[in-house]
Amino acid sequence: MPFQPLESVAVIPDGNRRFAKRKNLPIETAYLKGFKKAAEFSKWAFEEKVKNVSFWALSMDNFAKRSETELTVLFKLMTKHLTDAVAHPRLGSEDCRIQFFGKRELLPTGVRTAMQKLEEKTRDKKSQSLNIGIAYSGREELLSASKKLASDIASGSVKADEVNESTFSNYLYTNNSPQLIIRTGNVQRLSGFMPWQNAYSELYFSPKLWPEFEKPDFLAAKQFYEETEQRFGQ
Repeated sequence: MPFQPLESVAVIPDGNRRFAKRKNLPIETAYLKGFKKAAEFSKWAFEEKVKNVSFWALSMDNFAKRSETELTVLFKLMTKHLTDAVAHPRLGSEDCRIQFFGKRELLPTGVRTAMQKLEEKTRDKKSQSLNIGIAYSGREELLSASKKLASDIASGSVKADEVNESTFSNYLYTNNSPQLIIRTGNVQRLSGFMPWQNAYSELYFSPKLWPEFEKPDFLAAKQFYEETEQRFGQ
């Protein structure tokens, strides 16, 4: 199989809370470092000719199990960063489309409004894409897609005997299939991240906590991908 240049990377940025505990920092400070690290990572990736970057910013489990205080801090930071991004002059000069995926209806109104404005402002961008999963669960994504597909089959708008993998992919929150998934925080599992899309993704687990992850760590992950034999079932 010919070598496939790295064009799509997804990240599970784990370790913000452990970083706060280790450094004796307020959780807000650690999350702020995490947001800044996501911006840095995107810059590194785009500089290395990666066209598509995805982040899992908040899982459904996080949404259900984190304390109200912690979620309040997180949503406040999200709203601020998204609003600042909409107003930033650099956004108009960069050809990067920004999209969000997950159960958006669960999020506070301020977060949803800022997300929508950012998506609208970058809708026509084409060279690069940044996808952010918020209130996302892979199992919920598959269940939601299955329900929508079943509804369309029942209504007659889709014929059951014509359904294939491509058809089903169109019902997912995102049909981007990352070539490489990076998880930080010394945890070696995907926790249900993109279960349909990750069928042939290479997996790279970093011991670094997310705020500690640096460009040499990203380049090491990229090198790992480039040195891995890509057979795609062959």
